Amino acid sequence: MVGAEITPFHFITLGLILFFIGICGIILRRNIIFVFISLEVATNGVFLIFFGASLKVGYLSQALILVFMAIAAVEVAVGLALAIAIFRTSKTVNVDEVSQLKG
Repeated sequence: MVGAEITPFHFITLGLILFFIGICGIILRRNIIFVFISLEVATNGVFLIFFGASLKVGYLSQALILVFMAIAAVEVAVGLALAIAIFRTSKTVNVDEVSQLKG
């Protein structure tokens, strides 16, 4: 197609769609692994919104995206370690059953 280009509006729209898909996954899923995956989808949607805004505003938000992606990678590592530790103690990864743990 001649004259078709990807504008910041497209990035922001796709980012919002990803964000809401991730939020729906967090609300509807009970498996802690799927909750972490949905959280990452929502986070990537926010990163895409920042990137779309940076095309219009400036490049500072692209540097912030890199910092936030590094923080998100650490978040995934810690979350996965917690999920493994919870699975070892309770033999389940269901969020409802894990919330019943005491102490």
